[in-house]
Amino acid sequence: MAESVMLSYDQAPYEVREDISRTHEDIWQHLAGPGTWLTGERRMAIAAETRVAAACELCRRRKEALSPYALDGVHDGLGALPDNVTEMIHRIVTDPGRITRKWVDGLISGGISEPEYVETVSVIAHTICVDTFTDSLGMPRHPLPEPGQGEPSRTLPEGASTTTAWLPTIPPEKADGMLLAIYPQNVGDSPNAPHVRRAMSLVPAEAVSFFRLNDVQYLPPEAMWNVDVNPRTISKSQVELTASRVSSLNGCFY
Repeated sequence: MAESVMLSYDQAPYEVREDISRTHEDIWQHLAGPGTWLTGERRMAIAAETRVAAACELCRRRKEALSPYALDGVHDGLGALPDNVTEMIHRIVTDPGRITRKWVDGLISGGISEPEYVETVSVIAHTICVDTFTDSLGMPRHPLPEPGQGEPSRTLPEGASTTTAWLPTIPPEKADGMLLAIYPQNVGDSPNAPHVRRAMSLVPAEAVSFFRLNDVQYLPPEAMWNVDVNPRTISKSQVELTASRVSSLNGCFY
């Protein structure tokens, strides 16, 4: 397990809600510990690589190219991870909108298992969420915590199938255990269980952790499905306008 992580927004130029601060601290501790498929050391190496990917020269040239697949080269990385993992991180960070199924399948056939891929995506997403928040405040990024000790559990949930995505996911009707936390209860199918909520369900602990971030940085489920429920100080229209703009800039196709 990871040691207790202290993360503070006391020096932020604006007041930060307590639920955000508390959740970010929990997230940092979650990232540092052993996951379901990756050790704490590997997870922290992924987080560190995520932070340097945006400055990679190869990624810059690929981003400017008509096709990123036309350029070979070596990433400007930290050298702590296998080349295929570094490639995965850099592409997801710098050019996610042009990822193809062939590229994903190549990583899987090259030795990254499907659940390892999902957990790596989760570490990238968690890291970017917290880092972007501190960047927007004009604060230094939080130091990454020391890796926690222990071995991953390497347990697969039941009910996964490759039907709506390139990797297996678990639909709400087959969810149990902790996955019930990300699927609103007794609400049936879409829009109450959209693909974005299913995306990391192959590794339930990561899906649940990520939506803890979603609930405090965006909206909890009861506010997403009900136009009259708004726990934020800005209007619902302002929330959705901001969310739509961010999705557009990030190439989010959900």
